[in-house]
Amino acid sequence: MPTAAKPEFVVIPADARSAIREARTHLGMSRSDVEQKAKVGTDYIKKLELGRSPRAEVGRLRRVLQVVQQAAERGKAPAKLTARIARVAKAVAKPAPKATKR
Repeated sequence: MPTAAKPEFVVIPADARSAIREARTHLGMSRSDVEQKAKVGTDYIKKLELGRSPRAEVGRLRRVLQVVQQAAERGKAPAKLTARIARVAKAVAKPAPKATKR
């Protein structure tokens, strides 16, 4: 019987919290809008933005960033904000370095 892969967790970059919130509010999106589009649980965005958890499951965080990034591109957000979100998404998209055994 195959074992389920364990979810990968990452430390949430400090800039990610503020970039998500700033983009979301600038574009007029509610927390529940983002949660539904990213298919994450209720209050996930609230906990993410307020820093209630220092780490997040990579897949969920990537989906949230993707929703916000796409909305920013469609909603004609300022270039600086769009670039900031892109930087955060790129930082989260990098796979974690694997530890080598000695």
